[in-house]
Amino acid sequence: MFNPAAPEPSSTAISASSLSRDERVGQLRALIGKADPSVTQLTVGIREITTRHYDRFVMPLIRQHWPAMLHDPFAVKMRLAACDLYASAPYTVLFCAPKRPLSVALITGLGNRLVLPNAVLALAARAALNVLGRVALAEQHRQIILIASFIAVIDHAFDHCMDDPPQERGRKLHALLDGRWEPDTHPLRLTRALQVEMERGLGPSERAPYEQAVQRLKDWVDSEVAGMSGVADTTGLGHRLAGIQGTIDGLLFPVHRYAGEAARPWMYEVSLFIQMMDDYIDIETDIEDGRLTPVISGEWTLGHIARTWNNTVDGIEALTRAGGHTAPHYVRFIREAYVLMLGEVLEGMASGLAD
Repeated sequence: MFNPAAPEPSSTAISASSLSRDERVGQLRALIGKADPSVTQLTVGIREITTRHYDRFVMPLIRQHWPAMLHDPFAVKMRLAACDLYASAPYTVLFCAPKRPLSVALITGLGNRLVLPNAVLALAARAALNVLGRVALAEQHRQIILIASFIAVIDHAFDHCMDDPPQERGRKLHALLDGRWEPDTHPLRLTRALQVEMERGLGPSERAPYEQAVQRLKDWVDSEVAGMSGVADTTGLGHRLAGIQGTIDGLLFPVHRYAGEAARPWMYEVSLFIQMMDDYIDIETDIEDGRLTPVISGEWTLGHIARTWNNTVDGIEALTRAGGHTAPHYVRFIREAYVLMLGEVLEGMASGLAD
């Protein structure tokens, strides 16, 4: 499924640049459409789990390694990115995975068999998540919020907290990821602390997907260095692909035993769509920063973004059916929950909190 959009003439991008930021956000809102509010309780249940575990596992590390962050605007952005954006993805996958934790399997099985109103099914799903979040999968909950926070911090640290030349930034982050370098700044100390906690207690079945995720993160570092150094990206994607794949490989490893490989291409496509939205919204900022994004160069147009969005919607439906839940009403329920969550991501980007 994952297939970065092919180029179109740059005149379309020029047209996008001629629109105001608000107009472009309006186009994206129209594209995603209005979600069914009756599914809200499912997304509330996911947020309850992620924020509870953020407070339990991430906040102590922040206080220990970068306490000043709590008084910085990035604190709000990090919590939003970790809890509402990144950590939500693995929990969404659990609701359409071939294997499900017992509390989720009971609710999804019931929802697939009985034609329940979305509001009732959403409340039941929230209750199942509440049970799941408190009495089961303790290690997976911890790993999910740690990797979600790690992704948010390492991205911020690379872009905003390192003054080194690009090659030196890359050398340091490779050494950090390998455990060969003791970071010398608070943001990077927090980054390393989150990674150490992620690695703690990994079993044999988790080690391979974790190591794959770390390698993808190194690929992302190399792509960021290449972009800062002016190296052309032959894919035409502005060195975005490694970040898209690295993010997803990291988020998938805690739930890989349930989701398997089927979810990975769909999650890549969702990550691609979110990156497309981000670049489409932030044209002025990227031009000011001197970054040639695929939107500015014309590789990604509104038409490409629309096709990618439709692919993700079709993909979540296909995953749900492949997981053994084929009842049309249940497939619609999962789709509407996905639409609602992506609409919330868009609003976070539009407000500047999820940049």
